[in-house]
Amino acid sequence: MARRSEHLLLRGNIWWLRVRVPDALRPIIGKVEIRRSLKTSDGAEAKRRVRIERIRVEAEFDDARVALERQRAAAGGATAAYVTLTEEQVWALAARWFVEQERAGASRPVEIGDEEVIQNLSEDLPHIERFEEVSRTVHEEVDKLLAKAGVLPGNGSVEPAWRTKLSRAIHAAMIERERRLLNRVTGGAAVTLNPNFHGLSAATELKPVAISTVTLADLIKRYNSDPTRAAPSPKTKLKQDAQARLFKDVIGGKALVSAIDREQARKLLDTVKVLPSNATKRFPKKKLAEVLEIAKAKELRPMSVTTANSYMSAFVSLLDFAVAEHIIEKNPAKDLRLASDGVKRKDKRLPFTVADLTAIFAAPLYSGCLDDEAGYNRPGPNRPRRGRFWVPLASLYSGMRLNEICQLTEDDIAVEDGTDIILVRSDEEGVKRVKTTAGHRFVPIHPELKRLGFLDHVAAIRKTQPARARLFPELTTASTGYISDNFSKWFANFLDKVGIKDARKNFHSFRHTFRDGLREAEIPQDRVRELGGWSSGSTEDDYGSGTRPSTLAQEIAKVRYEGLSLDGLRP
Repeated sequence: MARRSEHLLLRGNIWWLRVRVPDALRPIIGKVEIRRSLKTSDGAEAKRRVRIERIRVEAEFDDARVALERQRAAAGGATAAYVTLTEEQVWALAARWFVEQERAGASRPVEIGDEEVIQNLSEDLPHIERFEEVSRTVHEEVDKLLAKAGVLPGNGSVEPAWRTKLSRAIHAAMIERERRLLNRVTGGAAVTLNPNFHGLSAATELKPVAISTVTLADLIKRYNSDPTRAAPSPKTKLKQDAQARLFKDVIGGKALVSAIDREQARKLLDTVKVLPSNATKRFPKKKLAEVLEIAKAKELRPMSVTTANSYMSAFVSLLDFAVAEHIIEKNPAKDLRLASDGVKRKDKRLPFTVADLTAIFAAPLYSGCLDDEAGYNRPGPNRPRRGRFWVPLASLYSGMRLNEICQLTEDDIAVEDGTDIILVRSDEEGVKRVKTTAGHRFVPIHPELKRLGFLDHVAAIRKTQPARARLFPELTTASTGYISDNFSKWFANFLDKVGIKDARKNFHSFRHTFRDGLREAEIPQDRVRELGGWSSGSTEDDYGSGTRPSTLAQEIAKVRYEGLSLDGLRP
């Protein structure tokens, strides 16, 4: 039987959207679930409408996360500091719970071979093994265990990430207790036991669990698992990990947070001022002191001022968190940053000119259409157009960011209000990501993309690939978790090959070009923001349900690039 979408609910003969609100956001949203009528009794239509509504709900969740963070900051650290556990402490607490349960059950008589008891235990075990079915009991047991250890119960007392680990450990202990009981009743080895609990029994003596002081390494862990902060993308996490390594290299991971002073903060500033770019990749086996010596001896160019200041901003944010958690009274790194490099933000990226676009779309990639995987193509018959063909065109006529396009799946192409649209959205698995709250949107498919055969490509993917297949399956995913990173590197080389060598022009220039196209078409600002996923920063953005797809389709059709002809690319 086909499974119904977990976000669809049939009430009477009308379909509704149903979305569970994340636990951390419930105080802001004020609900456990969000339910909204899709105003249709047709199942297929409901599936189309629920996609649009899910984007809006995810945007609301993003807004709630921001509000929660502001609320927390306004409280001035009223929330108690989290208790940080270690892997050893988690295991010690779980072992203590298990031994106590074994002791409690040791006095209960067990009749070997009791068929009724065996049947009941056999039926209960699968239920207990599913965490979602016993999660409430697990959390209650965790609270009791922490209370006995002198830690206040509740999600706010133990760092969420460590509380989750402890809950999983207690769940494993709960399963082991049930399996041992079943084996005792059957008089044999009916089920396999967990080797992690081998040697633990009612007779085991355990030592009390100690709580350590907060070091810089502890603080970094707390900060990264703070539930009020959105989970970082893999790419952002790599950047955060590099920053954390530098903080610990310069100041010391074991240094007490309360002992960090202005002098040590300035030491970090002095380090990022001279540290060469991509130091970790260029000198993977060198210690920081060695890298700094090499940089000085060879007069290596340091990282950009923008990158250096991003390290300092991250460190300031880390210590701001320590202040909010009442670990320290004031931030010793406040306002420490390098002077600006003098380059205005708008000058760091340039749009493509018509001459640039002509050079790009006259390259063998577009004139030959047979990919040789080296940046150029060889002519050939019946060669299907792939990602390298479509991604630049899609950005030129939609303004979508590179990763927004690369991550598209076939179900992101939908029909709403009689209009072919592209859904720009994240997913619950974290595979699809949207850069900003305003970025959750839909974009009508430009008539030029249709003329070039974009919808035919979508149809071919749906015919040959399974549901939710990627539109450009041949694009590879980088180690960062982004599909766009490898494409970005390829495209930079491609621009060089077609003679576009200005460092201020890269793939993101398509988005700047599209923005100029919207200006030339004199499209109203509110619709410009809806098409591009830009925010005005005004509360007016929160009012209403947005412009109809058919209306936005009329607007995007006005975007043209005078002097650019793509007639030769049409099927």
